[in-house]
Amino acid sequence: MILRHLSIVNFRNFENVNIDLTNRNIVFGLNDIGKSNFLAAIRFLLDRNFRRNGFMDSDFYNKDTNREIEITLKINIDDEENDDNKKIYTMMSGAISSGAEDIYIQLKSVYDGETLLGEPNLFWGVNLDDLEEIPSSQSFYELDKYFNVVYIDSSIQLETVFKRYSKEILKGESSLSEKERKSLSTQIKKLNNRIGNLSTIKTFEKELVDEYKKFKDDKNFNVSIQSEIELSNIHSKLTPYIQDEQCENYPTSGDGRKKILAYTLFTLENRRLEERKINLFLIEELENHLHRSMQIALSYQIFSDEIFKYLFMTTHSSLIVSQMDNVNLVKLFKDNTVVGKSFIYRVPDEYKTLKQKLNQNLAEAIYADVVLLVEGPSEKILFERILKDKCERYESFGGYILEVNGINFKEYYTVLTALGIKVIVKTDNDLKKVKGKTECSLIGINRCQRLISRKERENLSGIDPTRYEKDSSYQVERKRYVFSKYPKTIKRLKDNNIYLSRVDLENDLYEVIPGIMDKLARDNNSAKNGVDYLQSAKLINMIKLSKGISKHGIDKIYKHERFECLKVLVELCCR
Repeated sequence: MILRHLSIVNFRNFENVNIDLTNRNIVFGLNDIGKSNFLAAIRFLLDRNFRRNGFMDSDFYNKDTNREIEITLKINIDDEENDDNKKIYTMMSGAISSGAEDIYIQLKSVYDGETLLGEPNLFWGVNLDDLEEIPSSQSFYELDKYFNVVYIDSSIQLETVFKRYSKEILKGESSLSEKERKSLSTQIKKLNNRIGNLSTIKTFEKELVDEYKKFKDDKNFNVSIQSEIELSNIHSKLTPYIQDEQCENYPTSGDGRKKILAYTLFTLENRRLEERKINLFLIEELENHLHRSMQIALSYQIFSDEIFKYLFMTTHSSLIVSQMDNVNLVKLFKDNTVVGKSFIYRVPDEYKTLKQKLNQNLAEAIYADVVLLVEGPSEKILFERILKDKCERYESFGGYILEVNGINFKEYYTVLTALGIKVIVKTDNDLKKVKGKTECSLIGINRCQRLISRKERENLSGIDPTRYEKDSSYQVERKRYVFSKYPKTIKRLKDNNIYLSRVDLENDLYEVIPGIMDKLARDNNSAKNGVDYLQSAKLINMIKLSKGISKHGIDKIYKHERFECLKVLVELCCR
């Protein structure tokens, strides 16, 4: 079974949203964009307990009760040997024939002005234009026998969850052996008698009778207070304790431990249902009140445990998704109305060892509206300093600077643009000597060309190999030559918000503020020029430059064409 597509029409803040799915879906978006409503749509469709109360007028988009609510889920079932697909075939019985590839489950609801409710009506079939009603008895539909929706919200309480599932531990006498039943019954009877005969209880009984007779003098009136502990309610008296290494008992305390234990109860209980039902987990903001180590531990569990094979999860935490792979990223955002875009994301094989870093960077950038991709920390430090003067609150306006730092620009660019995020790129004009030839590979230009699916440029020929390997000024001159050789390519890249340095960050800066950079070198007792000084210890010296640069220097950088990427960022997110 593979979840394929979800459409939501006229429901809450969704006028008309269409989202491609896979079996594990991570839902992102700003606060109040509708992530909880997105999960609620799935709950109305597949969760009987959530569906049974129907739709209020506020559940209709803009309270437009003249239009019906429509929620449709498309599921692929072409693998007939899959256990969950077999459940689908059994569930749908006469509504599906062997060899079907996709099925649709649909909810429709029309508002009734007399009852002030919209009654949910469910349909299914293989042809979206010709669905049939799902057999039902009152509010119970046939699909409710096979789908088990497990909803976990951020305010989960251990006590509530434990009380709910502890019933499974002791189901009255039926779960006990004859010996256990007799022994417990005897002990419970003795306990009830001892509690009823406590001196404080007897004193309270007398006080109650005396007080009662002040209202009504009834000589035959009496009160008996009794304990009524029974086998059937023992589960309500159970409390989870945590033991330390010395086996001393402590009541569970601390939100983190309580939440982890509550999640454990959810998974433990629903593992027992897997053979009979299809578990669908809907999880909201798992990270609340959890230390980073617990978030990472949960990430490993969620993305490796088969019980979470059908998952919808909302999160604001890059740590919770640090181990994600083969997931569908769903970005909700507002464009007149709330819309969504999705992208099926798989960690490339070459980045498996860097998965956590790649995923965390993506999770932080995915909330932005505009992302500037840069080479590394030097660019980020300088650009953040300039933006402090030009648009200090750029991040609160939806901007973000992401340093790729060893990971291909393409990996970030592909995902972010697919999710509707505007991406700006600033990268070096790198060349690489081709071994055994008098040629250089145009790494920088071709890196940018790949981002916009353009043909890569041929190698630069006529390179003096000896000079190239020993003379850094010769390397710089060749890079400048390359930049001037392809003006149409450079312009095409700029039209796509991709900005190639003429050489690299330090040389670009030297075109703009040579005096400031040379002075920085002299002030730090260096005989090097400004470029060589910055490149000798890039991060440390860039911090020095950023701390000491004047407003005049910042203005010069910001207005220069070499750093147009910053103006574009400001224009896109700070206007």
